[in-house]
Amino acid sequence: MVVKYLLDTCIWRDFYENRRSRSGKPLGAYASDLFMKILRRNDKIIFSESLLWELKKDYEENDVKDVLNILLISNVLIKVEITKSEYEEAKRLCYERNVPFVDCLNAIHARNHKAVLVSQDAHFFEKLNDIINPVRPEEIT
Repeated sequence: MVVKYLLDTCIWRDFYENRRSRSGKPLGAYASDLFMKILRRNDKIIFSESLLWELKKDYEENDVKDVLNILLISNVLIKVEITKSEYEEAKRLCYERNVPFVDCLNAIHARNHKAVLVSQDAHFFEKLNDIINPVRPEEIT
């Protein structure tokens, strides 16, 4: 059975920059291992325009394309549209819970598309866990 994932922007950044946490955890390696598991299993990664918005804040457009290219070629990525109701719900949650808009939107997309939300960000686990059950990449077996 194909599993769908929605990867928070931090996972993409961990992979691309091969980042480590403040405590020394190899976040880049965790992200890389997750991408390899997804590719081996022929699972899917959903994303929306919001991922591109976030990545383009810190990277050149060509770099963003490079990061996504191997997954596009492998037919792993599925782009989902942002509906008006999802946008409005994310806006409301952002205000009510003091969580970044894009993260609220990611939680809603994961829920609506029955995808596993993968992140290292605490607010998914603390403030959005009634919408989705987030997991960290190193927890995926």
